[in-house]
Amino acid sequence: MNSGSGTVDQPLKDASSVLVLAHESSDAEREGCAGFLAEQGVSESKAICVTVSESPDSRLSLWQQHLDDEMPEEAIIVDAGSELPANSQAAASGAFPSLTLDTLPTTVAPIDIGATVSRHLGRLEQADAPLLLCLHSLTGLLESWERDRVIALVTALNRQCAEMGVLSHHHMDPEAHTEETVEMFRPLYDVVYEYLPDHGWTVTASKDAEETPTFRDTVTPPGGVKKGDPEEPETIPIPYSFDQVLELISAPRRRSLLYHLKDRSDTEVPLDDLVDRVYEREKAIPARETPKSRDEVGVSLAHNHLPRLDDLGILSYETAANTVEYYSNPALESVIRYVERLELG
Repeated sequence: MNSGSGTVDQPLKDASSVLVLAHESSDAEREGCAGFLAEQGVSESKAICVTVSESPDSRLSLWQQHLDDEMPEEAIIVDAGSELPANSQAAASGAFPSLTLDTLPTTVAPIDIGATVSRHLGRLEQADAPLLLCLHSLTGLLESWERDRVIALVTALNRQCAEMGVLSHHHMDPEAHTEETVEMFRPLYDVVYEYLPDHGWTVTASKDAEETPTFRDTVTPPGGVKKGDPEEPETIPIPYSFDQVLELISAPRRRSLLYHLKDRSDTEVPLDDLVDRVYEREKAIPARETPKSRDEVGVSLAHNHLPRLDDLGILSYETAANTVEYYSNPALESVIRYVERLELG
């Protein structure tokens, strides 16, 4: 990770996804949101704002206050369960050339939010204009849903935005969460903008993709070879950062998935079969919370854990064919085997 200080109106180039860490409803957060939109040429763009904690009118008023006359060419406000009245003052002001309010049911789930955003992005993609996405906020989602389900939504949105060239930023209030939770979200974004009261905005950017190692890489073992077996190394190096390995095994469901994959004799497996095996494993672990349903396990694997493992080169997830090909790796499997022994005995 490369760190430095900067201002929110100086976003790093080539960043599709940005995490904005600032106290919710503070002046810094509100000005920061407007700053991203203004810097990205909002008046010539089509913008989607997903609001969870505030009313649609509150988000519209923020834009109106901080963007002056630079309103989006077209704006869509998705009310994802704010349960707050959507007053029409900002909408009726005529400040927005084209505005759509899309109110979701109060029973909305993260997967419904993802589907709604995908539908709007699909329609707007046909227009010859930059696309912007604001999600306010992860904190609101985490108040209602399990962390894994919110991570699955973030992963799916960021992948789609990267593929479509959408510039997106998601808000999170770091004071409302444990440090562990905040640290789990940081790696999901190209850039993290964090507001520190004593220092202003601090920017942390991910390394270039070319510099990012993958578990599929091979490395010469530093410990030589095992005596009597020149094919097996004395020590097995892990071609990835230690922090990434810890993050990889931090999610219980991802551990169950890796426990199963390392024990398979065949490397290619249908997604349905994989979901069944992980579901059965989770039900059999007394210390774990019993999964709500097989479908819940399937959604979590398909939208979170499998895409993440695919990005790391641990497996290949073919969404069209619904198949997974696992790449056996002695280094990773030695870690997984050790963790499994610690967790399950």
